[in-house]
Amino acid sequence: MLILEDRPEDAELIADELRRSGFEPQWERVETEPTFLARLAPPPDVILADYSMPEMDAGRALSLLQERALRIPFIVVSGTIGEDVAVSVMRQGAADFLLKDRMGRLGSAVKRALVENALRAERTLAENQLQASEVRFHAFMRYNPALAFIKDESGRIIYVNHAGDDAEVIATQLRGDAPVFETGERLRTIEEVTTLGGQMRQMLCFRFLFSDAAERCLMGGVAVDITEQKTAERALSEALAAKDVLLKEVHHRVKNNLQTISSLLHMQADLLPDLAARQALRDAQRRIHSMAMIHEQVYGHRDGDTTDFGEYATRLSRFLFDSFGIQAGRVRLRFELDPVSLAMDQMIPCGLILNELVTNSLKYAFPGDRAGVILVSLRCEGRIVTMEVADDGVGLPPGGDAGCSESLGMRIVDLLARQLGGRLDRQSSGGLRSIVTFTLSIEV
Repeated sequence: MLILEDRPEDAELIADELRRSGFEPQWERVETEPTFLARLAPPPDVILADYSMPEMDAGRALSLLQERALRIPFIVVSGTIGEDVAVSVMRQGAADFLLKDRMGRLGSAVKRALVENALRAERTLAENQLQASEVRFHAFMRYNPALAFIKDESGRIIYVNHAGDDAEVIATQLRGDAPVFETGERLRTIEEVTTLGGQMRQMLCFRFLFSDAAERCLMGGVAVDITEQKTAERALSEALAAKDVLLKEVHHRVKNNLQTISSLLHMQADLLPDLAARQALRDAQRRIHSMAMIHEQVYGHRDGDTTDFGEYATRLSRFLFDSFGIQAGRVRLRFELDPVSLAMDQMIPCGLILNELVTNSLKYAFPGDRAGVILVSLRCEGRIVTMEVADDGVGLPPGGDAGCSESLGMRIVDLLARQLGGRLDRQSSGGLRSIVTFTLSIEV
């Protein structure tokens, strides 16, 4: 507490009166302007001042506080003071005034002044914080590349963050507001607008409801220009479509070329007098045809990167069955096929392996009029694929090695199984079983 008083005994009386009111004041008396100014740092909680002194008065002290923007509770305690003087010092900024011969209310005056000053400080802090928040908000919204707007229930725009007429025009054209007000649900839309320059723009818009301080229901919106993204998406979609068309065309042409080669080999085989040579050309023709069938299936498939090998295995096995002219009913084909999608890097070797294994059974398992069954099986567990061709024919000759690979067909199977990174197992007991196991090259 700072007491501006030229009479020490009066200062003591003021301190005693505050003690009687429950205060424990730490106080200092000053009576000149230099000492008064020196005691303002740090600022005291309250200043009690005589109105008039030889070297200083309350009016001058209040002016000095105002010049320094110091809001310290200031109470005038004077021996004699007229009503007009009291009104004048109150207008100048004093918190209260009282006479020295009526000090009984000094404690309550100080308490009230301290409370009012604390409330004023809190209010000033809140106002400063609100102003800072407003400055941050407007700066953030001004530099935000997204368009933000607020509309009332009539559709009137009451705020838009970007300066200029273009922002207002765009916000006005965003008309998907009604469902938000009707349902209260947030809404995400893509809308087309026209700028002042006549450009068509695609806007991704998010809308939501909120209430202001007056409890008015308002709709907030944020719109982002996605014209370039949409243009890029269309270009990418067109490029992918063109790629699919081109890829299908490649598969179609490769299939046609392979079928032409297959037909030529078939014609050449018919002209050869040597049975072994003719049979070799027939085997080559079937291998080429098996690859042509893969390209044919991929060409007709929606996904040009993979195709169902189970479907292909059925078609290839039946083609081979027909090409050998097996008597109907003597040898039957049985299938146990899971739908397994393979990429081209595994489809071709698997198709050639299947061609060799089924061909081998059709050639050697059922000599003469022997009847039987050929099983073509395909299973997939996780990413492990097991392809099996089994027959109940004569099996390997006595003393034959189930793992022998002397024939061209078996050498092809061994080579392609290694190419797949897989394993080939052959078992001859009541027929011949050939099992190829490998890992899918694509994620499932």
